[in-house]
Amino acid sequence: MIEDFKTNQTKAALLRGETINVAEINRVFDPAVVEIASQAGFNCVWIDMEHSHLDLGALSSMVLAARTVDLDVVVRIPKGPYNQVIKPLEIGASGLVWPHCKSADEARAFVEMAKFRPLGLRGVGGGRDSRYGTLDFVHYADQANAQSLLGVMIEDVEGVINVDAIAAIEGIDLLFVGPSDLAHSYGVEREGVHIEHERVQSAFDKVSAACAANGKTMGTAVGPGESLSRVAKKGGRWFNCSHELAALANGYRQARQAAEVITDETDH
Repeated sequence: MIEDFKTNQTKAALLRGETINVAEINRVFDPAVVEIASQAGFNCVWIDMEHSHLDLGALSSMVLAARTVDLDVVVRIPKGPYNQVIKPLEIGASGLVWPHCKSADEARAFVEMAKFRPLGLRGVGGGRDSRYGTLDFVHYADQANAQSLLGVMIEDVEGVINVDAIAAIEGIDLLFVGPSDLAHSYGVEREGVHIEHERVQSAFDKVSAACAANGKTMGTAVGPGESLSRVAKKGGRWFNCSHELAALANGYRQARQAAEVITDETDH
């Protein structure tokens, strides 16, 4: 049996109303990290191309690794031209996240670039997602539209002001609050923990209400703890709750500290 268009298990889970916990990969772009995230129990990884040195060749290898363990890959792309939108999709990414979305017009333009008609005007290629052009086009286009997950980041004052109109755009699944950039936009980035600031918390309330009114999901990046609990109580259902840099640093630190307890005892 010929494999069909890849099912996006993460999007299906969102549509069922489930909460999604996601592992981020921000700087260590090796297929092994993808495999390890799957072994740790994650079903989806977020791979960053906005702030990183990642190129499309390395992304392609990571997507292949993800497919061997049935892991969904969502890519935060740079905010830029059309080709930066379609290339990760043709490589086989399960979804895309568009940073610094400030208006409904921006969200609509993103959908137009990422979806085929009737939702958008995405160009017709022949990448991995279409089994290199071997899938029936009509079936492929319909599946690509249905399976691809699109998120926009609400991380600016303008995005919060326009969040109701942004959430109403057809084709957008996820509104992802970026606490650090949002605090910076509000001018409160030096006032304590970004996600806990009252203005950022108020923004979460506005985004949550817009998502609830339009059948969309609210997400954010926050480690396990009280902050995550607060956002969950506000209606958040997508959490980037770990990333490979923290996992490496914490693992190395804990091992060193545990070893020192033993070695310090033997030194005396």
